[in-house]
Amino acid sequence: MDLVASAWMTRSLGEPVASVTLEEDGTVLVGGWDGSFKRWNEQGDLVWSTQLNDRVNDVAVHHDCLVATAGLHLVCLERGTGEIRWSHPLEGSSDAVVVHDGTVYAVSSVYDIEHNDFLESAVWSFGLDGVENWIQRMDERPWTMMSFKGDLWIGLGRPRCGFALVQPDGTLVHSKGPVDSPVTSGDSSHDRILFGHADGTVSDDTATTIYTLPTGVESVACVAEGSISADEQGTLHAHASKGEAGWTSKGHAVEAHCEGFAVKGTPSHWVARWSGIEGSLEVLNGKDGTSIAHAESMHVRFLQRLGDRIVAGCENGDIHVWDADVFERRLSATSKPAPASENPRKSALQDKLRKLRER
Repeated sequence: MDLVASAWMTRSLGEPVASVTLEEDGTVLVGGWDGSFKRWNEQGDLVWSTQLNDRVNDVAVHHDCLVATAGLHLVCLERGTGEIRWSHPLEGSSDAVVVHDGTVYAVSSVYDIEHNDFLESAVWSFGLDGVENWIQRMDERPWTMMSFKGDLWIGLGRPRCGFALVQPDGTLVHSKGPVDSPVTSGDSSHDRILFGHADGTVSDDTATTIYTLPTGVESVACVAEGSISADEQGTLHAHASKGEAGWTSKGHAVEAHCEGFAVKGTPSHWVARWSGIEGSLEVLNGKDGTSIAHAESMHVRFLQRLGDRIVAGCENGDIHVWDADVFERRLSATSKPAPASENPRKSALQDKLRKLRER
């Protein structure tokens, strides 16, 4: 099946994509490397477009507002119109943002080119009105920030490593974790939170090692039956909830991956790879890792799934959205042999008309 042709919607941001966000109502938010920020509704219509001062790296949605990191700034916008409510410069680049218990938390970091390292990082707290609550500075860079079961967590690099709970007053409750290795990534679901470490360890919030990969963990995704992690060599590793090893999928470096919607009753997993020259996007069977669909010549940088839709943001500015029902219909159609008498050009035209109607 042509994976690109099976997309429910394809749009263009006009610049390389730096972040993608799916909302509960099917709305798509996309930020760019040069500050372009656009919102499409669940029907695929452009709702608004605005220009921020720099790369839109992360976005948090909270009721009628959006909070985004934009270069050195943290920016709050009206969700319905894209108008800016407030903006604050942080110290260094603004890396991540989370709205937790009605409070905005952001992470910033200062990078020194001569030392080729991060010199100082900070966690910031703001009210939704833009009033600053506090700043907690630290030597470690928080590589991930997640809200889980009423708490806010950050995963730390050197020197302390491990992870920490962020208290409402800015106090950090640090845990060394099971190993003396920097946290490189993390993910959470309704019932678990996982941290990936530079030495290949994947641990949970109780500082217990769940499993260990042969090389460093690039990213980890919580899925319904456990987790799927990508290592530095480009291999995906599936594990059950207690750490039992499942399937693996090897290839070029993993740019992004996420759990997908069910395909014919079986969970799927989507993975984007990049060789340094050419990219690909593949849909895998979440049970055994076999390929369901594949697309070459796509440099996908970001993937996100919410409900029955998946969005992919590409280096060339393209945004593709797949819908579960549309995807499955087209997958079923491609598995049926076409009648020998069918005109290929007529069939292609009918498929284009069908895609327009479905949009």
